[in-house]
Amino acid sequence: MYLKIFFGFVLFLFANQLYAQINQIDVKHYKIELSVNDVDDTIKVLENISFSHINTQKPIVFNLKSRNKKGKGMQVSSLIVSGYASSFIHKNDSLYVTIEQPSKDHYYELSVNFKGVPEDGLVIGKNKFGARTFFGDNWPNRAQNWFACNDHLSDKSSIEYIVNAPQKYTVVANGGLISVQKKKKRKTFHYASTVPIPTKVMVVGIAELNQSVSGTINGTTVKSFTYPESEKEANKDLSMAPSILDFFSKYIGPYAFEKLDNVQSTTRFGGMENAGCIFYDENALDGSGNAEDLIAHEIAHQWFGNSATEKDWSHLWLSEGFATYLTNIYIEQNKGKQAFKEQLKKDRKRIVSFEKRYRHPIVDQSYKNLMDLLNPNSYQKGGWVLHMLRGEIGEELFHEAIRAYYQKYQLSNADSKDFQNVVEEISGTDLDWFFKQWLHTAGHPKLKIDANVENRKLALHVHQKENIFTFPFKIEIHCTEGPTIKRTLHVSQASTQKDIITSYPIKFVVFDPEVELLFERVK
Repeated sequence: MYLKIFFGFVLFLFANQLYAQINQIDVKHYKIELSVNDVDDTIKVLENISFSHINTQKPIVFNLKSRNKKGKGMQVSSLIVSGYASSFIHKNDSLYVTIEQPSKDHYYELSVNFKGVPEDGLVIGKNKFGARTFFGDNWPNRAQNWFACNDHLSDKSSIEYIVNAPQKYTVVANGGLISVQKKKKRKTFHYASTVPIPTKVMVVGIAELNQSVSGTINGTTVKSFTYPESEKEANKDLSMAPSILDFFSKYIGPYAFEKLDNVQSTTRFGGMENAGCIFYDENALDGSGNAEDLIAHEIAHQWFGNSATEKDWSHLWLSEGFATYLTNIYIEQNKGKQAFKEQLKKDRKRIVSFEKRYRHPIVDQSYKNLMDLLNPNSYQKGGWVLHMLRGEIGEELFHEAIRAYYQKYQLSNADSKDFQNVVEEISGTDLDWFFKQWLHTAGHPKLKIDANVENRKLALHVHQKENIFTFPFKIEIHCTEGPTIKRTLHVSQASTQKDIITSYPIKFVVFDPEVELLFERVK
């Protein structure tokens, strides 16, 4: 009776902390033996979890979706901990485990058998050609729909898969392919990754796929997995992946994973950066070449998001903002400065438009749904923060800071303050004001700009509306003769004025000519 009352309390507690980490456990390794079939959508799973119970004052609990009224979800049939059959409660999408024989070091091997129809996470359906597919789609915390886990991005671990499927299917997954065994009408694929990753990027894909090698970069094999019906078009787009991988390896640091597979899939996103096994929306790979930026974005995530992972959801910009801006840097290097500027303008326009609907800071603690964080604040505004940081400390120090941050937090977790500390150490500058106003303050500079030209005189008056930001505001003055005149106003107040006298009559003035400031011009 006391046990039931205790578990009833913790069930209520965890049901009200949907997105919190279960911080009393630390998972070291998952081994998932998964069986699928073509008769129905039921999956069978034998899962082994190696973990430490690091806070014995709290119960051992894992996320695992329980059976709902519609018949979807998982049903546990047996559970063993370190060789001993153990009692458990599976309720409210949580699996509570009782340790019958506690160990001195509180390290355990849990084995759990369950089956069911996934409500989400492992999406079973048909692709655009009508062929049956099974694709993992875990972001942000949907892994628990098909395997037991600590479904929070801060608890990273290695993972291993043994997938048993009808023989017509090819299986892709994180990690290196260990073996493929054929038996009657079935095939068993064994994958294993020794690199610790969060559950949001742990996946398998099971479908009729053709594979080809796109290239090899520094010993990393890059493969393409495509639908047979669209192999030519998809491979044409994915052929860009090796050169993109090479670019980021040189710009950031060595690639962390065993391989890089690029997979045509039915993901709900345009692309999903699963570690070493990226899934792309099936319609994005059409052979037009328009997927280049998408491919760059997902490959950039292999460093930021997968290897160096944010500690909590509110710091998502450390993943999405980094991937967005690194894609822009890729554009700058491969398509030129003008293409880079045009992309920044598009990003700025999206930020300005979004702020009118959702006025929150980038580091957003008030979200109601994790999907709400997939917005221009996390992506485009996060990227713009990096762009302005680059302007603030200079190109060389910025590049050094990005590399140093990755080197320090690769295969680990970090938050926005950790990144700030690295940048300040590299630059030797106190940048608390910078990160406070751009990451922790809602909105952006809204400027009413009065520029009165009288022959050779420019009377410039910059008014800040709403919040007061500190920033350099650059202008170019074009005259009837002579070189272009460049000036910088250091704005930190509601009103900033400056008169500029030129040697020749002024033709026109350009504000923010190099696209270096996130701002909105207002009347």
